[in-house]
Amino acid sequence: MKSVRQFVMATMACGLFLNCQAAHAGDKKVLIESTPAGAQVDVNGSITCTTPCTLNVSSAYFGAKHTAFSSRVDQPLSIRLLKDGYLPKSIQLTSGPHAWRSFNGQNSFEYYLIDSDHFNFRLDPIQAFLGQSNLPTEGSEFRTNMIQESIPPEQIVQKALPAIVQVQTANGSGSGFFITADGLVATNAHVIGSQQSALIITSTGAALQSNQVYVDQDRDLALVKVDAHGIQFLAVSPTLPMQGSDVIAIGTPGAHDATGTVLLPNTVTRGTVSGVREFSDTTVANVPGRAGTWIQTDAAINHGNSGGPLLNRSGVVIGVNTLSFSATGTPGINFALASTELAQVVHYRLGITLGPQPKSGPEATAPTSTKLSISSTPSGADIEVDGVFLGSTPSDVTVVEGQRVVRVTKKGFKPYERTILAQPNGAQRIAVDLDPTDSTH
Repeated sequence: MKSVRQFVMATMACGLFLNCQAAHAGDKKVLIESTPAGAQVDVNGSITCTTPCTLNVSSAYFGAKHTAFSSRVDQPLSIRLLKDGYLPKSIQLTSGPHAWRSFNGQNSFEYYLIDSDHFNFRLDPIQAFLGQSNLPTEGSEFRTNMIQESIPPEQIVQKALPAIVQVQTANGSGSGFFITADGLVATNAHVIGSQQSALIITSTGAALQSNQVYVDQDRDLALVKVDAHGIQFLAVSPTLPMQGSDVIAIGTPGAHDATGTVLLPNTVTRGTVSGVREFSDTTVANVPGRAGTWIQTDAAINHGNSGGPLLNRSGVVIGVNTLSFSATGTPGINFALASTELAQVVHYRLGITLGPQPKSGPEATAPTSTKLSISSTPSGADIEVDGVFLGSTPSDVTVVEGQRVVRVTKKGFKPYERTILAQPNGAQRIAVDLDPTDSTH
């Protein structure tokens, strides 16, 4: 008999316990609903079902653990809900890790629990996140000029400081900056963590509480909307910087005194663009939350000033600072999420165009693509996307972002068909268990 751990490892091939259509012994059903219904449910990037739907999860997620032999699962279970016109919502269904230790202290382990078998999540419309405002046109001429002109570093700092903020949550604090005059703040996803609210401290000391938070874990990017108008904001570059160009990083390192007072607000560091890197889920140097295009720099980025802007010599944002890749083990190698990634997320998710308007023509409206990794049991099934044959399972296929109809067929098995929401510049998985046709017919 397989142990629960063996069962977990075996079923991870089916999308972390959830993508297999047939239930296994020891499974328990968990109902996922959303308001409104019709949201795509992704599990660790694996497209699983559309709400309302039932997920089969290991029964080891339920119940107390009393002995070293009690069934348990040592992997958390998270889902992501996606629906056009609504902000994506990421939720961890499990609580934990919980610690268990024997009386003699010789045995110990950590485990995760699910507290309910029925979840109903409310999705926030994009307009509820933004309010009734749109990207302001005021200042657009100033932004265009900034992109074309080189400004002395001290002037860059003085112009940028009013737009830079501190971001505080129950997890800790970080930095951020306004990207629109009506209170949209960019920061890092790891600054927000799993929190549903954030406190924004402006350069004037004003404290603005917000429950309107959007997190893109794939890019380590978060957006926070506060109730503010006429805010000074930073221009966002629509293009990538040249290697070797000068940059300035601004933020607030996480240094506090005994009373909690921030000691090093608005710290400025300077450096050079060491490189422009593309990272994906298959890149060896990559870590979770580091997909996409990244600006490598030797400008110092310390704990707490991640989430602040990386500026070029025109005072325009070319990146959102984050910490160095711990995997490199090399000092002086830090990274900022490229401004092109920030602009794409804001445009795709919120319908806002940052920076100068793109030129007219095919390149301005060219859609972005995404990769779908499609597998089936049994393998060798035909893959069609929007009625076009693209290969046989298992295969990686490239499709245009947006709603796509995926169909997987194999002789002797019932066809699988699902409408999915393909994310731009991402990587999503679909694992299909094909059911045999009724041999009596």
